[in-house]
Amino acid sequence: MVIGIVCEFNPFHQGHQHLIRTVKKDGDAVICAMSGNFVQRGEMAVTDKFTRTKAALEGGADLVIEIPTVCATRSAGGFAEAGVQLLEATGLCDALAFGAECDDVTALQALASTLNEQDGAVKAAMAQGLSYPAARKAVIPSPLLDTPNNLLAIEYLRCTKLQPIAVKRIGKGHDSDDPAYSASAIRAGMDDRTIASLRHCESAVLYQLRKMNEADFALIEDVSEGLENRIVQAVKTARSLEELYALIKTKRYTHSRIRRIILRAFLGITAASEKQPQYLRILGFSVKGKELLPALKNTAVLPTVAKYSDAKALGGKALAQFEQESRFTDIYSLGFCPPRPCGLEKSSPLVILE
Repeated sequence: MVIGIVCEFNPFHQGHQHLIRTVKKDGDAVICAMSGNFVQRGEMAVTDKFTRTKAALEGGADLVIEIPTVCATRSAGGFAEAGVQLLEATGLCDALAFGAECDDVTALQALASTLNEQDGAVKAAMAQGLSYPAARKAVIPSPLLDTPNNLLAIEYLRCTKLQPIAVKRIGKGHDSDDPAYSASAIRAGMDDRTIASLRHCESAVLYQLRKMNEADFALIEDVSEGLENRIVQAVKTARSLEELYALIKTKRYTHSRIRRIILRAFLGITAASEKQPQYLRILGFSVKGKELLPALKNTAVLPTVAKYSDAKALGGKALAQFEQESRFTDIYSLGFCPPRPCGLEKSSPLVILE
């Protein structure tokens, strides 16, 4: 069996390893669709995508493909949809595995169906001034909507036809102080001088934002109902990103949504940007993963890209997406102390675990 996992591994920890080891039996292979250098929480990944790919392969993954930045920095629904789409596009995955606080797949599927049916009611609640999470909870008062991994699991189930495999999350949980099973706890304990962060290029971010006007911000996805005016006013006075987020935040707009908006504005990702993955970007593979590559070329509905020359040969939208990702990587390189050079997207080798 080939099992797909949508992930960020920011960073890879024991909980991720537990998920892979739980679902992977003798003869199975695991394909991970992983965020690249920018992640869904509206930040830079603490370590680059090739470093995280190596950790994933050492932890039991067999093939790692990249979720493009334009997709990885969307809402939970957009992120989940892109990850699932990439896994399904391989033509190899039989199942989709995920960690969740609730491992009752039937209950999660029922809630996913209810959310699809109540989408209009949730939007109506949002029109009354509620944030999306608050509107969703008001329409569907299920305790399963109270925990983050359940929420992602439900988003996966809303858009996939793959066989779902739920694994109960272990440890203290998301955003806890658990250094073994909580990515946020691990990030908090990392030496700031060794990781990538928007804080390290904060002036560059604020500079870019100060160049933008209301019309520019209105082009960014998730900016609506005059939020662009509030952002511009906040940008004029904020002297740090944290201050900026605080000035923009309202009951209607969650902190994570604002962080994603600001990141996309900095990167130049608009609502009109191409969000459909144009290829399967291979970041690395194990011995087992290498065995999958010949079959992948026959079953995939998207072309595979392992290096710049592959994208160049494809041309068109595929080449444009690779060039865009290259620019994003050059910006990501500014997040290190000291900054890394440009060109790493095109020069970094695949991670191969022999």
